[in-house]
Amino acid sequence: MKMLVFSFMVGIVLLYFLNIALLKTPILDLHWSIHAGLRFLIGFIVLGVSFFYAHAVEFKKAVYITACIVTVDYLYDYYAQAYRFNFEIILHGIFMMIWGAILGYLTAKYIKERLMRN
Repeated sequence: MKMLVFSFMVGIVLLYFLNIALLKTPILDLHWSIHAGLRFLIGFIVLGVSFFYAHAVEFKKAVYITACIVTVDYLYDYYAQAYRFNFEIILHGIFMMIWGAILGYLTAKYIKERLMRN
């Protein structure tokens, strides 16, 4: 549990400074928050839980699934003209997926350990 909380807190602090440095705003608007949350959930479920923890998906398939979902999301934003492809936006998305994968792995591990004790 300590590692899970520590990773969450470090991720929140890094996210805040990443938003300040790259996007020049500490708080994201609703539209951008939805997309950042989607990338976080992709990392959490597909990479963290399905691949790293449960090994239910091969690495190649996990990367394909992640790449397809993220590409569709980026294309939607591009054609909706929410923003143009920026290196900063891509870095932010990568951070959200990596943070989601770490928390997904640690959460699955914590839940399994908790179930084994009871």
